Amino acid sequence: MNSLVRDHAGESRARIEAHIDLPFSRFRALRRIAVRDLTQSDLARRLGIDAPATSVIVNDLVDRGLVAREPHPTDRRFKIVTVTEQGRRIVDGVVADPTVAPDMFAALDDDQRRHLGSLLDVLRQAAES
Repeated sequence: MNSLVRDHAGESRARIEAHIDLPFSRFRALRRIAVRDLTQSDLARRLGIDAPATSVIVNDLVDRGLVAREPHPTDRRFKIVTVTEQGRRIVDGVVADPTVAPDMFAALDDDQRRHLGSLLDVLRQAAES
């Protein structure tokens, strides 16, 4: 499964970037923040990048109005990054648009795609816990 995903990653990135006019690195961060609010350090860990690179990405997303920084409810040293309505619309639009999926998904009928989506949701939730 890993090789299948990696072999088609470039195609997916290009389609997503063309669909939303946003660098994939930004969408990748936005998608994670849309799942749940994160501190910048948590986001950096999930993206596998360092803190300065994460700051650049979050600053850009804030400037675009796609995320907001809010005070951490229990630790004043941290800010929580949250998705805005505009950011949520972008993520939902990409998820709902079948044209951003790699061509290989055309081999599945609608029921199979829905079933695959359900299985991927299970894996996503397991990865988030």
